[in-house]
Amino acid sequence: MFRMITSTRGIVLAACAAAGAALLLSACTPPLPPDVLAAQAEANITCQTGAQNVSLPEDFAGASDAVNATLSGTCPDQSLVEVAAGEQASLTITDMAPTAEQIAAFEKVCPSSAITVPVFGYPVVLALNVVGLEGVVMTPKALAGILNGTVTSWTDPLITDANPGIDFSGISDITVMSLEGGSGAVNAMTAYLSKTAPESWTAGTVNTLEIGTKFATTADLMAELTATDGAVAVIPAIQALNSALPMASADINGTTISVDDTQLLKVGIGAITVTTDAKGNMVATPAVGGTPVPENFDAAAAKVVLAEGQEMIGWPILGIAHMMICDDGTDPLPLSSAQYLVRLAGQGSLETFGLTPLPEPIRVQTFVPLKVTAAAPSES
Repeated sequence: MFRMITSTRGIVLAACAAAGAALLLSACTPPLPPDVLAAQAEANITCQTGAQNVSLPEDFAGASDAVNATLSGTCPDQSLVEVAAGEQASLTITDMAPTAEQIAAFEKVCPSSAITVPVFGYPVVLALNVVGLEGVVMTPKALAGILNGTVTSWTDPLITDANPGIDFSGISDITVMSLEGGSGAVNAMTAYLSKTAPESWTAGTVNTLEIGTKFATTADLMAELTATDGAVAVIPAIQALNSALPMASADINGTTISVDDTQLLKVGIGAITVTTDAKGNMVATPAVGGTPVPENFDAAAAKVVLAEGQEMIGWPILGIAHMMICDDGTDPLPLSSAQYLVRLAGQGSLETFGLTPLPEPIRVQTFVPLKVTAAAPSES
């Protein structure tokens, strides 16, 4: 059983135009622009009944509750239930493009047909357990030095030169911490350093740091990070905020970019690039560098309004979470749940949790593999 809920949006379409005063066109079906197609697809929601298990990385625990708050208002008999990463679930979210091992494990749960698409972004930061250093500026070279082990003191010129007026004396030496199993946050940070400081960061894009102390779980990492003076870790910003840890600002060619500006997060995620395989599966890279890819970013759709003369440069390090969805034809709940996550309401719920919505051009592209269809254009 399912419920069909229909909402109507005011969409004004210029269906056709006269070629001349003497020419009368009785009917036409012109191609619709992407934003209109997206609006039509949003207008009709097919609700299902049931609780969909969602395997979710520990870093984003609780995100499903934020989505349920709006989902229940639209589809009261449908919900998401979080299970730990690695547990079997026909809807699985990963903190970066899924690895071959993750895909193989998911295909055991869903042997018939699996779909992969990006689902949201998340800002990645260098979190610091140093009182008073909120917003300390880190250049790519400084970040690379900290993470490759060549910068171990807060008084290193790579740090102090970018932060005149700050007294770094007396701070405990830098201790790097990370997850032993790797993370999407480290993947995004090292992708950024590979692009912006390749002479200082030579390891390439990796999921695991070679140096420092490693922990099995995010809970273990955060417990030790908050207990160790001078410690740092590359983590999602939401984790740093939850633990009230200072976060470094980024330096882009002398311009300081702060992670607490949500507009700059929406600009930064515009640096995403996506590839689509022959089956329609979409895989996105981390959004790094801060400069949007023109075809993947729409400032108006993102409601980005910058100050006069301000460059279109955003937060330069965002990981991109992906979801794998089972579409076996017998159970519509996984696909329906995935469709809701990429709708405007779902994306807005994720944003209230502290995550970053997909850029509109990329979000619309997910409609194809997720089988979200717009109504056919009316004749005029």
